[in-house]
Amino acid sequence: MRTLEDILERRARLVATADSQRRALAGHLAACAGALTVVDRGIIWAKWLRARPYLVVALVTAVAVLKPRFALAWSARILTLWRAARFLYETVRPAKSPGQTTGS
Repeated sequence: MRTLEDILERRARLVATADSQRRALAGHLAACAGALTVVDRGIIWAKWLRARPYLVVALVTAVAVLKPRFALAWSARILTLWRAARFLYETVRPAKSPGQTTGS
């Protein structure tokens, strides 16, 4: 059976280990903070634009009318990006369970 001193010593070691791990994790998260902020803002903008598709259509139409060469050059890039994003989404999204139905 362990003595009280052994238990207290082990507890002190565990607390010290947890503290060092907590500091290391905080340091790693701080290094990612800038990227996570950009991703969060992008998600907010995407949700905002998704709720207002007429703005996207108006912007695309204006660019196509005012700068047709620019629109044509970027359309292939955007289509490639869209296809890559759809592929990644289909790859990483969770599979549906057998009892789950499609639709809303």
